[in-house]
Amino acid sequence: MPVPSSRPFPDRASSWARRHVFAVDALWALLWFVLSMSLWPFSSEAPVDALLYVALSLACCAALSVRRIRPWTALTALAVLLLVQVLWSGMFTVLSVVCVLVAAYTSRTELGPAGRRVVLALLLAGTAWAFLFVPGLSPVEDLGARLTSVVAGWSTTLLFALLGTVRRRRREEVDRLVEHARLLEEGRERELRLAALDERTRIAREMHDVLAHSLSVVVAQADGGRYAARTSPERAVAALETIGRVGRESSRELHRLLGVLRVEDDSVPSPVPGLDDLAALVDDHRSSGLDVRLVDDPPPGEVVSPPVSVSLTVYRIVQESLANVLKHAGAVSARVDLDRSPGRIVVTVTNRPGAEGPKGEDEAPGHGLIGMRERVALHGGSLEAGEDPATGLWRVRAIVPWEDA
Repeated sequence: MPVPSSRPFPDRASSWARRHVFAVDALWALLWFVLSMSLWPFSSEAPVDALLYVALSLACCAALSVRRIRPWTALTALAVLLLVQVLWSGMFTVLSVVCVLVAAYTSRTELGPAGRRVVLALLLAGTAWAFLFVPGLSPVEDLGARLTSVVAGWSTTLLFALLGTVRRRRREEVDRLVEHARLLEEGRERELRLAALDERTRIAREMHDVLAHSLSVVVAQADGGRYAARTSPERAVAALETIGRVGRESSRELHRLLGVLRVEDDSVPSPVPGLDDLAALVDDHRSSGLDVRLVDDPPPGEVVSPPVSVSLTVYRIVQESLANVLKHAGAVSARVDLDRSPGRIVVTVTNRPGAEGPKGEDEAPGHGLIGMRERVALHGGSLEAGEDPATGLWRVRAIVPWEDA
């Protein structure tokens, strides 16, 4: 069952009229035709004149019906028909006046600047010519009456031309408002798409860090447990326990990341990892066979607490760097140094290259290094990754600044 519209009747009628221009103009033309027929004094002694008048009236009304969908065609037809009617009858009928006024109005609403000027000039010139030189419209000897008629005709024509100008400007203003609203809507949709893209990128980066860390630990523990199962079953059991613990932690973190995509989920998200979780992260990699050492010496007598976003960035840099060490260098020694100062923290991860060697920037790196650079760039910092010429060690060094509150 259709739902009735809640808009008032004038609004619905105006909307219908804008969609059915020809129907509205045809109804008005029919009304003018009926009016002209009721005011014309037909004479039984001149049936030919009556038929000609009806034919001209019908032709004029047909031209008025298409005045907005074919303005130039309608105005040209009206000019010819009005000229024939004036020369034939020697007078302006009611329909003649209507046609002149509608032509003045239509030319100002539907034509371009040049067309508006040409039509208005022709209307004013035709009105002056009709009242000054066509016999039967005014007494030939009364020049003052003719000039008064010309002024009256011009005034009425200019009034309707002014109404058409007001109508055209109002319509242009409405079109500008509609276009402005459309551009605003497109801008909002574009901002929403960009925000969604940024959020997806952030989630993808977080998931990459989580999976890279957990899979590196799981693979290292699985390999170590497989070799230790024959000679040291207790070490194999410990490796399986580490795999289970890392898998559960990664599952919880992935659930938290994917949970932000669920709008209906109102649960409080778990806290993001930060500097306080670096010790546990290092222990996970140490249990995977990586000889890693964490050096974190804050300035004496001063506690430097970076924002949560900076703390998360540092954590992800260390996590990704240690995962890359396990993946590309194997079970080698590594060192994580944190240098804290007010408004800045410098994290350095160094390791001795293994048998495979680390993956450098020239060897088609994956998204890990790109993700670290993006994280640091968000805070206005810098990141360097590559071999240290002085020591021969592979080094990842990031400077992450922040503004003190």
